[in-house]
Amino acid sequence: MSEPKIVSSASVMVARLIVILTPILLVVTLGLNTEHLLLGWIYFPLQTIPKMTMDWASAMIGLAAMVLFVVGLHRTACWFMHRGDSVNVIGTRSWTWRSTVVCSGLLFVLFASGTALVGATHQLVWLSSGRPVSNAVAYQYPGLMEQARDAARRSQVRNELKMFGLAFHNFHDVHGAFPPGGTVNQDGGLLHGWAMSVGPYVSYEASDEMDFRRGWKDPSNKRGYKCQLSCFINPSLPGPVFDEDGFGLCHWAGNVHVLPIRTVDVDTPTIGVDRHRGGISIKHITDGTSNTILLGTVGQHFKPWGHPANVRDPAVGVNRSPEGFGGPPAWQGGHFAMCDGSVRFLSDDTDLSIMKALATPAGGEPVLVQNQ
Repeated sequence: MSEPKIVSSASVMVARLIVILTPILLVVTLGLNTEHLLLGWIYFPLQTIPKMTMDWASAMIGLAAMVLFVVGLHRTACWFMHRGDSVNVIGTRSWTWRSTVVCSGLLFVLFASGTALVGATHQLVWLSSGRPVSNAVAYQYPGLMEQARDAARRSQVRNELKMFGLAFHNFHDVHGAFPPGGTVNQDGGLLHGWAMSVGPYVSYEASDEMDFRRGWKDPSNKRGYKCQLSCFINPSLPGPVFDEDGFGLCHWAGNVHVLPIRTVDVDTPTIGVDRHRGGISIKHITDGTSNTILLGTVGQHFKPWGHPANVRDPAVGVNRSPEGFGGPPAWQGGHFAMCDGSVRFLSDDTDLSIMKALATPAGGEPVLVQNQ
């Protein structure tokens, strides 16, 4: 008598295992895309509905078509129920409006379910086959996990820029001015950039073997630059972090108006100190340190962190030129370290007149920049 119970218990255990293992198999098979597969139907309306606008003409046509469908269904059902003899052994047959509404609602739900099932099947096939999701779709409808990752990456970028802002101020306290953006010799040969000047105030410093009388690519110096440091990397930017010559790239650049390129005399015995001279002092930033850009993120045409001319002009705008400041397309803007050490976000839509005012340290253009 106990055998049926054993079979029943085994069936229940198998069913439970299937319920438990199914989501695990989905995660293993689809990886991170499982989130978009299971929760995409929630992300889409939450991010789309607030941006929707009503096309009243189309809405009225759709409403009229729905009313005509319901009325037509009711009249057809009534005709079918009352065709021939209206009375039989069962009694008088009738069709009510309640029945019409229930049937209409059921048909609408079945139609929507069928459409959703087709879309879900296509998405499942794409994700299972490893077909990449469009970047535009990923940027427009990111999942919760991707939003969290992007927030963490942005926080890391802001922290790195704040660290460099503090390093520049520590340099200023020691030398009385910011370092130059880069140095060149009397013949115009490139020597060294701002990154090497502030290195001791961050987490790295020049090697004792570094010869500041020679250029950064000189055999005696390039070994020190052929490395990559995490403080120069934007985690939101995929791709190589070294150039074709093996020099570590930098995802930030200096403001050329605050960190200008200076000429130094390489024959002076004090070249090690002179290479720090030529930058501007805070007292010369009459527009206000909070209204003047010091460093910013870049999105294209990266230069090595040791390059003596790793500076750009913010006045060209944000993400408007490959040689200007900016960031990944998903950001729709860029992060900037101001001369007071704060970090601000400026969007792609920031007016060029504002960018010019933020670029110049003593242009006389008062600008109020809100932290974003």
